[in-house]
Amino acid sequence: MTTKTSKGARPEPLDARLDAIGKLPSRARFHLPGRERTVAMTLGESGVRWYAYDVIARRIGPAKPSRDGRQTPYRGHPVFVAQHATGTCCRGCLEEVHGIPQGRPLDKAELNYAVNLVCGWLTREIGPVAKTRTSRPPRSAMPAVPENPTGAPRTGRGLRASKSR
Repeated sequence: MTTKTSKGARPEPLDARLDAIGKLPSRARFHLPGRERTVAMTLGESGVRWYAYDVIARRIGPAKPSRDGRQTPYRGHPVFVAQHATGTCCRGCLEEVHGIPQGRPLDKAELNYAVNLVCGWLTREIGPVAKTRTSRPPRSAMPAVPENPTGAPRTGRGLRASKSR
């Protein structure tokens, strides 16, 4: 089994690498819960990829990350779950599962490798999602605010303020 960091060796295709990682008992137990699945579908592929790159670059990219081994929560965002499932959650797991040594910053190729693993795992878990974030309809498509039924001017304190006592 070769990895992205092996000099002179051809890197494994992403699917083969995800299959190999999925067979590891410590990684096979992770699945995407409903809330995180909804977040991933809402953000879309590009939003998840951007977030994954940002998180990996900031949290495990430096040579000596702060709180290494404890910096990635197990829930709260689909990228966190995917990091644990793919062994990209800390520098120790990166070294153990992927052969990327600790003690030096991740280079661009290693960052992209980790992001591709995370996004590939998420795609397997939820299937292909929209390329971009699903967003609210434009304001022009939203219905107008209904008029005050009493005809009194709005005071900002609700309808009670417009009634005379």
